[in-house]
Amino acid sequence: MKNSFLLGLFIGILAPLISYLLNTFTKLQETFFADKPIALYVLAALINLVILRFTHRSGNDLLAKGVLLTTFIAMLILIIFGDIKI
Repeated sequence: MKNSFLLGLFIGILAPLISYLLNTFTKLQETFFADKPIALYVLAALINLVILRFTHRSGNDLLAKGVLLTTFIAMLILIIFGDIKI
């Protein structure tokens, strides 16, 4: 896999984007996680962290940095706009 920061940003945005689309356009959240409103977003972050681990261990540091940055920004957006209290 190519060691590119931009590719890492693209890969890192996929899981949060898919979870947002599933949460917005389907009833998956209500069906399986009715009492946990951010469960799909947490799953997206976990997927990104697994990707981060494997990219970092394989020596693709720029790719890992892109995935980490996107995960961090996605979770900040979730905290700011998702009515989550810390």
